[in-house]
Amino acid sequence: MFVQLSYGYGAGNWNGKFRQGKILGTNEPYAYGYYRAASDDIKVTYSEDIEKETLLQKSVRYVARLILGFDFVQVWRNRKQIESGADVVWTYNEAQTLGVMLLKKLLRLKRPKVIGQSVWLIDKWPRNRIRQKLYRWLLKDVDVLTFNSKINSDIARKMFPHNRIEFTKFGIRCDEMVPYSPKDTGNVIAVGNDRSRDWTTLAACASRMTDTNFFLATQNAAAIAIADKHPNMTIAGLKTNADMASFYEKAILVIVPLKRNNYVSGLTVVEESGVMGVPCIVTDTGGLRDYFTDDMVYFVPPDDADALIQAIQTLLSDKEKRARMVKNIQDYMKTSLNSQTYVDEYVRITRQLDLNPV
Repeated sequence: MFVQLSYGYGAGNWNGKFRQGKILGTNEPYAYGYYRAASDDIKVTYSEDIEKETLLQKSVRYVARLILGFDFVQVWRNRKQIESGADVVWTYNEAQTLGVMLLKKLLRLKRPKVIGQSVWLIDKWPRNRIRQKLYRWLLKDVDVLTFNSKINSDIARKMFPHNRIEFTKFGIRCDEMVPYSPKDTGNVIAVGNDRSRDWTTLAACASRMTDTNFFLATQNAAAIAIADKHPNMTIAGLKTNADMASFYEKAILVIVPLKRNNYVSGLTVVEESGVMGVPCIVTDTGGLRDYFTDDMVYFVPPDDADALIQAIQTLLSDKEKRARMVKNIQDYMKTSLNSQTYVDEYVRITRQLDLNPV
């Protein structure tokens, strides 16, 4: 198995930063935990990054990405592993999937098989017709298209009726979990940089809950601008994973406010809050109900500041409900939703492929 990932996620680059505590959040020694698939008959190799990308090399990569809509140069740099050493290629998102398929077309490769995951493909389907045709031409030969969102996998079955489509639940590292702490006070926090975060609705809550302080771990420019206008909203400057762990340790609630989307935006933070033992309020959108139930997280409707305020007040006043939510989500994630169960799905799909066609 060869795992083709974006620039910055190469095995050596990622692992070095992981060991230095520079990758924030609940992460793996190697990105997304695909290395967990290794066994007596499966060898897993990750793509690598150029150790020090020059300005010219970066410019070439960016120009190609601007033209194509995906980073083909990063795939090209790893072409030797793909064309000579892999039976199957796994990708994490559509950028790598499209890149690998373009490489196969250009080099006229019959192997390797490709299990290509897409994250934003459906939500960000190009309006440009030339690019649409290019994407369809490349994706029609992907052996299996996988999606973390059931909503998107259902849409994809209609868009790509001749492809095999799989809904695969994405999970994070759950090897260690922080037990629930029955706090009487703590910070109300929000985490994430995703474009689908609904900072406006969260700010509306902050405007009306002036006695509650909201701490935001984000680099999102819109969130920072909004926080500057609200005295009870603070941007937390987290630089290391130790900072992130401390951030969760001081929290009594995690809020994941979301705009409407189809790609399970906020999923990783919801899972991370479970691992860190902090109850979570999340907007009911994006297919997150295909992952969690009402006794694991507190769902609120989209664009509804009143409902979000009610949820915050309910959980702040109900220590036992917070404890039950954390226990339920942790019990579930330990057995059914983690990086190992995610990778196991890829192994299952891979074993179903005919790797030696006549």
